[in-house]
Amino acid sequence: MTTLLDGPPVSAPHREPDTDAVTLLPGRAALLDHLTLRTPAAGLVLVGLVPYGSPIGAGVLLAVSDSLEGALAPGEWLARSGAAEFAVVTDADLDDAAARLLGHAGVPAVAGLSPLTPGRPAAEVLRLAGLGLAIARLGGEGHAVRYR
Repeated sequence: MTTLLDGPPVSAPHREPDTDAVTLLPGRAALLDHLTLRTPAAGLVLVGLVPYGSPIGAGVLLAVSDSLEGALAPGEWLARSGAAEFAVVTDADLDDAAARLLGHAGVPAVAGLSPLTPGRPAAEVLRLAGLGLAIARLGGEGHAVRYR
C-alpha cells in the first residue's frame, strides 16, 4: 500500500557545508580552511574532553560547545574538530588561551597547542596540536601541551 501526501516537501534544517550536526559548529574541513587564511601570529588550541567512563553524549557536547563559545575572546574562532575535541584559532598567547578555555569547558578537559608558523601547512598545525592533545591526555585533566 502506498500513501501519497499533498503539500510541500519536508526538508532537514539548513546547515552550512561541513557543519557539525550536533553542535552546529564548523567542522574539521572548515577548520583547515580557516587555519590556511590566518596570519602566522595565530595559533591553535585543541580542547579535548577527558573520557570519564561513559560515551560522551550530545547533551555534553552541546554544553561544552556553549561554554567554550562563552569563553572566546574577541576574534577567536571555534570549531568541532573531532568526536570529543573542539578547536579554537586564536591570536592570544596560546598558554593563556588554553588556561581560559580549560577553565570554562565545564567538564574534565585537556589541551594541545600549536602555533601557526610561516610555511607550515594547516594540516600540519592540526596534527601537531593533536599530538600535544594526546600527550596532555596522559597527564590528565587540566594539562596543556604545546608543539612548536
